Amino acid sequence: MQKTVRKMSLSYDPINEDNTFSSGDFITGRITLELSKVTTISSLSIKAKGEADVYWTEKSGDDDTSYSAHERYFKLKQFFIRNGKGKGQEYELLLMGQSEETYPSVVAPGTHVYPFIIQIPEGDMPSSFKGPHGKIVYTLEAKLSRAMRLNKTERTEFTFHSKAERIVPHLVEPWSGSVEKKMKLFTSGHVSMSVTIEKTGYMQGEQLKVLAEIENNSSRALAPKFALHQRYSFIAGTSTNNVSKRIFKVVGQRVPSSTRQSVTEVLSLPPDLTASLFHCSIIKVEYTLQVYMDVPYAKDPTVKVPLVILPNTWGIVNMTQPSMLMGFEPYENNNQAGWNSYPPPTAFGGYLPQTAPGGYSSKTAPGGY
Repeated sequence: MQKTVRKMSLSYDPINEDNTFSSGDFITGRITLELSKVTTISSLSIKAKGEADVYWTEKSGDDDTSYSAHERYFKLKQFFIRNGKGKGQEYELLLMGQSEETYPSVVAPGTHVYPFIIQIPEGDMPSSFKGPHGKIVYTLEAKLSRAMRLNKTERTEFTFHSKAERIVPHLVEPWSGSVEKKMKLFTSGHVSMSVTIEKTGYMQGEQLKVLAEIENNSSRALAPKFALHQRYSFIAGTSTNNVSKRIFKVVGQRVPSSTRQSVTEVLSLPPDLTASLFHCSIIKVEYTLQVYMDVPYAKDPTVKVPLVILPNTWGIVNMTQPSMLMGFEPYENNNQAGWNSYPPPTAFGGYLPQTAPGGYSSKTAPGGY
Protein backbone atom coordinates (compact mmCIF):
# COMPACT_ATOMS: atom_id res chain seq x y z
CA MET A 1 0.00 0.00 0.00
CA GLN A 2 1.43 3.33 -1.07
CA LYS A 3 2.16 5.86 1.63
CA THR A 4 0.25 9.13 1.43
CA VAL A 5 3.27 11.09 2.70
CA ARG A 6 6.14 9.77 0.64
CA LYS A 7 8.69 12.05 2.22
CA MET A 8 8.91 14.91 4.70
CA SER A 9 12.14 16.87 5.04
CA LEU A 10 13.38 19.87 7.01
CA SER A 11 16.32 22.04 5.96
CA TYR A 12 17.79 25.45 6.70
CA ASP A 13 20.30 27.77 5.02
CA PRO A 14 23.78 28.45 6.49
CA ILE A 15 24.62 32.11 7.07
CA ASN A 16 28.40 31.67 7.26
CA GLU A 17 31.15 29.20 6.30
CA ASP A 18 31.07 27.55 9.73
CA ASN A 19 27.28 27.08 9.65
CA THR A 20 26.85 28.65 13.09
CA PHE A 21 24.25 31.02 14.52
CA SER A 22 24.19 33.55 17.38
CA SER A 23 21.49 35.47 19.22
CA GLY A 24 19.56 37.81 16.95
CA ASP A 25 20.35 35.85 13.78
CA PHE A 26 17.60 34.83 11.37
CA ILE A 27 17.19 31.19 10.37
CA THR A 28 15.61 30.69 6.96
CA GLY A 29 14.54 27.24 5.93
CA ARG A 30 11.77 25.10 4.56
CA ILE A 31 9.64 22.04 5.14
CA THR A 32 9.18 19.90 2.03
CA LEU A 33 6.31 17.42 1.67
CA GLU A 34 6.03 14.80 -1.06
CA LEU A 35 2.46 13.49 -1.27
CA SER A 36 1.13 10.60 -3.34
CA LYS A 37 -2.51 11.72 -3.25
CA VAL A 38 -4.80 14.49 -2.03
CA THR A 39 -4.21 14.88 1.71
CA THR A 40 -6.04 16.73 4.45
CA ILE A 41 -3.63 18.19 6.99
CA SER A 42 -4.79 19.03 10.51
CA SER A 43 -1.63 20.83 11.50
CA LEU A 44 1.79 21.68 10.06
CA SER A 45 4.24 23.61 12.24
CA ILE A 46 7.89 24.57 12.69
CA LYS A 47 9.43 24.96 16.14
CA ALA A 48 12.82 26.29 17.24
CA LYS A 49 14.11 25.78 20.74
CA GLY A 50 17.25 25.85 22.85
CA GLU A 51 17.66 23.81 26.01
CA ALA A 52 20.17 22.10 28.29
CA ASP A 53 19.95 18.74 30.07
CA VAL A 54 22.20 16.91 32.51
CA TYR A 55 21.83 13.32 33.64
CA TRP A 56 23.97 10.78 35.46
CA THR A 57 23.67 7.84 37.85
CA GLU A 58 25.76 7.11 40.93
CA LYS A 59 25.99 3.68 42.50
CA SER A 60 26.18 3.16 46.26
CA GLY A 61 26.16 -0.50 47.24
CA ASP A 62 23.07 -2.06 45.68
CA ASP A 63 21.34 1.28 45.19
CA ASP A 64 21.45 3.54 42.16
CA THR A 65 20.75 7.25 42.48
CA SER A 66 19.89 9.23 39.36
CA TYR A 67 20.42 12.96 38.96
CA SER A 68 18.99 15.20 36.27
CA ALA A 69 18.28 18.84 35.52
CA HIS A 70 16.78 20.80 32.65
CA GLU A 71 17.10 24.40 31.51
CA ARG A 72 15.21 26.02 28.62
CA TYR A 73 16.38 29.18 26.86
CA PHE A 74 13.65 29.71 24.30
CA LYS A 75 10.90 27.99 22.34
CA LEU A 76 9.32 29.57 19.25
CA LYS A 77 6.55 27.96 17.22
CA GLN A 78 4.95 28.93 13.92
CA PHE A 79 2.03 27.24 12.15
CA PHE A 80 1.53 26.88 8.41
CA ILE A 81 -1.75 25.00 8.86
CA ARG A 82 -3.89 24.59 11.96
CA ASN A 83 -7.52 23.52 11.73
CA GLY A 84 -10.19 23.11 14.39
CA LYS A 85 -10.88 25.12 17.47
CA GLY A 86 -8.09 26.74 19.33
CA LYS A 87 -7.36 29.66 21.53
CA GLY A 88 -4.55 32.05 22.12
CA GLN A 89 -1.96 33.52 19.82
CA GLU A 90 -0.76 30.19 18.43
CA TYR A 91 -4.19 29.56 16.92
CA GLU A 92 -4.99 33.06 15.73
CA LEU A 93 -1.72 33.82 13.92
CA LEU A 94 -0.78 31.57 11.01
CA LEU A 95 2.01 32.01 8.48
CA MET A 96 0.95 33.27 5.08
CA GLY A 97 2.06 32.24 1.63
CA GLN A 98 3.38 34.63 -1.00
CA SER A 99 -0.20 35.37 -2.06
CA GLU A 100 -0.84 36.65 1.49
CA GLU A 101 -3.40 33.90 2.03
CA THR A 102 -3.35 31.14 4.60
CA TYR A 103 -2.04 27.78 3.49
CA PRO A 104 -4.85 25.35 2.50
CA SER A 105 -5.39 22.27 4.65
CA VAL A 106 -6.34 20.15 1.62
CA VAL A 107 -3.17 19.59 -0.35
CA ALA A 108 -2.76 18.13 -3.85
CA PRO A 109 -0.42 15.24 -4.67
CA GLY A 110 3.13 16.25 -5.55
CA THR A 111 5.95 18.16 -3.87
CA HIS A 112 5.10 21.17 -1.69
CA VAL A 113 7.49 23.65 -0.07
CA TYR A 114 6.68 25.60 3.11
CA PRO A 115 9.32 28.30 3.79
CA PHE A 116 9.92 29.90 7.17
CA ILE A 117 12.03 32.56 8.87
CA ILE A 118 12.72 32.46 12.61
CA GLN A 119 14.78 34.96 14.59
CA ILE A 120 16.85 33.61 17.47
CA PRO A 121 16.12 35.72 20.58
CA GLU A 122 18.71 38.06 22.05
CA GLY A 123 20.14 37.01 25.39
CA ASP A 124 23.06 35.48 27.26
CA MET A 125 22.45 31.92 26.09
CA PRO A 126 25.21 29.29 26.22
CA SER A 127 26.88 27.77 23.19
CA SER A 128 26.03 24.33 21.84
CA PHE A 129 27.72 21.57 23.82
CA LYS A 130 27.75 17.78 24.22
CA GLY A 131 29.55 16.05 27.08
CA PRO A 132 29.58 12.77 29.02
CA HIS A 133 26.72 13.74 31.37
CA GLY A 134 24.88 16.53 29.61
CA LYS A 135 24.29 18.60 26.51
CA ILE A 136 23.11 21.98 25.26
CA VAL A 137 21.26 21.68 21.98
CA TYR A 138 19.45 24.05 19.64
CA THR A 139 16.96 22.40 17.31
CA LEU A 140 14.41 22.94 14.59
CA GLU A 141 11.42 20.60 14.60
CA ALA A 142 8.80 20.19 11.87
CA LYS A 143 5.57 18.43 12.83
CA LEU A 144 2.79 17.16 10.56
CA SER A 145 -0.57 16.07 12.04
CA ARG A 146 -3.43 14.33 10.22
CA ALA A 147 -6.68 12.91 11.50
CA MET A 148 -6.51 9.21 12.46
CA ARG A 149 -2.79 9.09 11.64
CA LEU A 150 0.37 9.12 13.70
CA ASN A 151 2.13 12.49 13.78
CA LYS A 152 5.19 12.79 11.57
CA THR A 153 8.16 14.72 12.93
CA GLU A 154 11.49 15.80 11.49
CA ARG A 155 14.26 17.35 13.63
CA THR A 156 17.59 18.92 12.90
CA GLU A 157 20.14 20.60 15.15
CA PHE A 158 21.92 23.87 14.45
CA THR A 159 25.12 25.05 16.10
CA PHE A 160 24.76 28.08 18.35
CA HIS A 161 27.70 30.22 19.51
CA SER A 162 27.07 32.57 22.39
CA LYS A 163 27.95 36.24 21.97
CA ALA A 164 28.13 36.81 25.70
CA GLU A 165 31.72 35.65 26.16
CA ARG A 166 32.89 38.32 23.71
CA ILE A 167 31.86 41.21 25.95
CA VAL A 168 34.09 40.29 28.90
CA PRO A 169 36.83 42.98 28.89
CA HIS A 170 39.29 41.16 31.15
CA LEU A 171 39.88 38.45 28.53
CA VAL A 172 42.26 40.77 26.65
CA GLU A 173 44.09 42.08 29.72
CA PRO A 174 47.47 40.72 30.96
CA TRP A 175 47.46 38.35 33.94
CA SER A 176 50.19 37.61 36.46
CA GLY A 177 50.63 35.55 39.62
CA SER A 178 53.45 34.41 41.85
CA VAL A 179 54.38 31.76 44.39
CA GLU A 180 57.21 31.19 46.88
CA LYS A 181 58.14 28.00 48.68
CA LYS A 182 60.66 27.09 51.36
CA MET A 183 62.20 23.65 50.85
CA LYS A 184 62.37 20.93 53.49
CA LEU A 185 63.54 17.32 53.83
CA PHE A 186 65.61 16.29 50.77
CA THR A 187 65.87 19.78 49.28
CA SER A 188 67.01 22.91 51.10
CA GLY A 189 66.65 26.63 50.36
CA HIS A 190 63.67 28.27 48.71
CA VAL A 191 62.15 28.88 45.27
CA SER A 192 60.07 31.79 43.98
CA MET A 193 58.29 32.08 40.64
CA SER A 194 56.31 34.83 38.92
CA VAL A 195 54.14 33.96 35.90
CA THR A 196 52.78 36.42 33.32
CA ILE A 197 50.61 35.89 30.22
CA GLU A 198 49.47 38.49 27.68
CA LYS A 199 45.74 37.76 28.09
CA THR A 200 43.39 35.11 29.46
CA GLY A 201 41.10 34.67 26.44
CA TYR A 202 42.41 32.48 23.60
CA MET A 203 40.86 30.98 20.52
CA GLN A 204 41.01 27.30 19.67
CA GLY A 205 44.35 26.52 18.00
CA GLU A 206 45.95 29.78 19.12
CA GLN A 207 49.44 29.96 20.64
CA LEU A 208 49.82 31.00 24.27
CA LYS A 209 53.08 32.59 25.42
CA VAL A 210 54.00 32.17 29.08
CA LEU A 211 56.79 34.13 30.79
CA ALA A 212 58.07 32.65 34.06
CA GLU A 213 60.57 34.57 36.21
CA ILE A 214 62.20 31.92 38.40
CA GLU A 215 64.58 32.41 41.32
CA ASN A 216 65.98 29.04 42.33
CA ASN A 217 67.76 29.35 45.65
CA SER A 218 67.37 25.65 46.41
CA SER A 219 70.02 22.93 46.46
CA ARG A 220 68.69 21.33 43.21
CA ALA A 221 68.28 22.26 39.56
CA LEU A 222 64.54 22.48 38.92
CA ALA A 223 62.50 22.43 35.71
CA PRO A 224 59.27 24.41 35.26
CA LYS A 225 56.29 22.51 33.87
CA PHE A 226 53.22 23.79 32.06
CA ALA A 227 50.00 21.76 32.16
CA LEU A 228 46.58 22.65 30.75
CA HIS A 229 43.64 21.16 32.67
CA GLN A 230 40.03 20.95 31.55
CA ARG A 231 37.04 20.49 33.85
CA TYR A 232 33.42 19.72 32.94
CA SER A 233 30.89 20.38 35.71
CA PHE A 234 27.38 18.94 35.54
CA ILE A 235 25.02 20.32 38.18
CA ALA A 236 21.68 18.94 39.36
CA GLY A 237 20.31 20.71 42.41
CA THR A 238 22.94 20.52 45.15
CA SER A 239 24.86 17.70 43.44
CA THR A 240 27.76 18.18 41.04
CA ASN A 241 29.55 15.69 38.82
CA ASN A 242 33.00 16.91 37.79
CA VAL A 243 34.93 15.36 34.92
CA SER A 244 38.54 16.56 34.72
CA LYS A 245 41.45 15.72 32.46
CA ARG A 246 44.85 17.07 31.55
CA ILE A 247 45.02 18.27 27.94
CA PHE A 248 48.82 18.47 27.74
CA LYS A 249 51.99 18.90 29.77
CA VAL A 250 55.17 20.63 28.58
CA VAL A 251 58.50 20.56 30.44
CA GLY A 252 60.59 23.75 30.26
CA GLN A 253 64.34 24.21 30.51
CA ARG A 254 65.96 23.40 33.83
CA VAL A 255 66.97 26.29 36.08
CA PRO A 256 70.29 25.58 37.85
CA SER A 257 70.63 25.93 41.61
CA SER A 258 71.35 29.40 43.03
CA THR A 259 70.33 31.21 39.82
CA ARG A 260 67.64 33.58 38.61
CA GLN A 261 66.30 32.95 35.14
CA SER A 262 63.51 33.99 32.76
CA VAL A 263 61.82 31.12 30.98
CA THR A 264 59.55 31.73 28.00
CA GLU A 265 57.38 28.89 26.77
CA VAL A 266 55.04 29.04 23.77
CA LEU A 267 52.17 26.58 24.07
CA SER A 268 49.92 25.55 21.18
CA LEU A 269 46.27 25.07 22.09
CA PRO A 270 44.58 22.17 20.24
CA PRO A 271 42.30 23.40 17.43
CA ASP A 272 39.54 20.98 18.48
CA LEU A 273 39.57 22.02 22.14
CA THR A 274 36.05 22.40 23.55
CA ALA A 275 35.28 26.08 24.06
CA SER A 276 34.73 27.41 27.59
CA LEU A 277 31.10 27.41 28.61
CA PHE A 278 29.36 30.01 30.73
CA HIS A 279 25.83 31.37 31.18
CA CYS A 280 24.45 27.91 31.87
CA SER A 281 23.51 27.12 35.46
CA ILE A 282 23.74 23.32 35.04
CA ILE A 283 26.81 22.84 32.79
CA LYS A 284 30.22 24.53 32.92
CA VAL A 285 33.45 24.04 30.96
CA GLU A 286 36.52 25.62 32.57
CA TYR A 287 40.27 25.65 31.93
CA THR A 288 43.29 26.20 34.16
CA LEU A 289 46.91 26.45 33.13
CA GLN A 290 49.13 25.21 35.93
CA VAL A 291 52.72 26.43 35.94
CA TYR A 292 54.77 24.66 38.58
CA MET A 293 58.28 23.66 39.65
CA ASP A 294 58.77 19.91 39.91
CA VAL A 295 60.29 19.47 43.38
CA PRO A 296 61.11 15.84 44.35
CA TYR A 297 59.42 14.52 47.49
CA ALA A 298 57.61 17.81 48.16
CA LYS A 299 54.49 19.72 47.15
CA ASP A 300 55.23 21.58 43.95
CA PRO A 301 55.04 25.40 44.07
CA THR A 302 52.27 26.15 41.57
CA VAL A 303 50.71 29.18 39.89
CA LYS A 304 47.21 28.49 38.53
CA VAL A 305 46.20 30.65 35.57
CA PRO A 306 42.47 30.79 34.64
CA LEU A 307 41.93 30.61 30.87
CA VAL A 308 38.91 31.08 28.63
CA ILE A 309 38.89 29.16 25.35
CA LEU A 310 36.83 30.78 22.58
CA PRO A 311 35.64 29.30 19.26
CA ASN A 312 38.16 29.98 16.51
CA THR A 313 35.43 31.64 14.43
CA TRP A 314 35.62 34.69 16.74
CA GLY A 315 38.08 37.54 16.62
CA ILE A 316 39.43 38.58 20.02
CA VAL A 317 39.53 42.18 18.76
CA ASN A 318 35.72 42.21 18.77
CA MET A 319 35.75 42.15 22.55
CA THR A 320 37.40 45.54 22.77
CA GLN A 321 34.95 47.39 20.54
CA PRO A 322 32.68 49.76 22.51
CA SER A 323 29.54 48.36 20.89
CA MET A 324 30.41 44.90 22.16
CA LEU A 325 30.87 46.09 25.72
CA MET A 326 27.20 46.89 26.06
CA GLY A 327 25.10 44.38 27.95
CA PHE A 328 22.44 42.15 26.48
CA GLU A 329 18.88 41.82 27.71
CA PRO A 330 18.47 38.74 29.94
CA TYR A 331 16.86 35.81 28.22
CA GLU A 332 13.92 35.89 30.64
CA ASN A 333 12.70 39.10 28.98
CA ASN A 334 9.48 38.01 27.29
CA ASN A 335 8.86 41.40 25.70
CA GLN A 336 11.60 41.17 23.11
CA ALA A 337 10.70 40.17 19.58
CA GLY A 338 12.12 36.66 19.41
CA TRP A 339 10.44 35.49 22.60
CA ASN A 340 6.86 35.77 21.42
CA SER A 341 5.08 32.68 20.16
CA TYR A 342 5.02 34.40 16.79
CA PRO A 343 7.55 36.88 15.44
CA PRO A 344 6.11 40.40 15.04
CA PRO A 345 4.93 41.47 11.57
CA THR A 346 7.66 44.11 11.42
CA ALA A 347 10.29 41.39 11.70
CA PHE A 348 8.79 38.74 9.45
CA GLY A 349 5.69 40.26 7.89
CA GLY A 350 2.48 38.46 7.06
CA TYR A 351 4.34 36.83 4.19
CA LEU A 352 7.84 35.74 3.35
CA PRO A 353 10.26 37.79 1.26
CA GLN A 354 10.70 36.85 -2.36
CA THR A 355 14.20 35.59 -1.71
CA ALA A 356 12.73 32.78 0.37
CA PRO A 357 11.30 29.68 -1.36
CA GLY A 358 7.66 30.26 -2.23
CA GLY A 359 4.76 29.12 -0.12
CA TYR A 360 3.34 27.20 -3.03
CA SER A 361 3.45 23.79 -4.63
CA SER A 362 6.50 23.15 -6.76
CA LYS A 363 6.21 22.45 -10.47
CA THR A 364 6.15 18.74 -9.77
CA ALA A 365 2.77 19.10 -8.08
CA PRO A 366 -0.10 18.62 -10.50
CA GLY A 367 -3.13 20.84 -10.25
CA GLY A 368 -2.65 23.11 -7.28
CA TYR A 369 -4.48 24.26 -4.21
